Amino acid sequence: MNARSARPQRTHRSGPRPPSLGSNLWTLAALLVLLGLSAGSALLKLGPFNAVANLGIAAIKALLVLTIFMRLKTDSPLLRIVASAGFAWLAVMIALALADVLTRTPLLVPA
Repeated sequence: MNARSARPQRTHRSGPRPPSLGSNLWTLAALLVLLGLSAGSALLKLGPFNAVANLGIAAIKALLVLTIFMRLKTDSPLLRIVASAGFAWLAVMIALALADVLTRTPLLVPA
């Protein structure tokens, strides 16, 4: 008997299959296009719509990273729940910080 046949074969998978090279390249191309859009929108004078556009672009980039690179699309439901809870907690913290900043009164300059 040789040493290779004595080893037990792995029959289980340790998780979902990683994304293919084509999928990674398409995601990279999409992220680079979105990067160009967000950099280009900084040069345009869109007024208050500039912040809305950049937040939308950032949300799309975050969804791409979550679904493709973090494998939330194909991984276990428990991981999706944990990731959702983490982002919900992040939204609560951002809302509390924003509420704190927006309710402050400006300091008076001493005369």
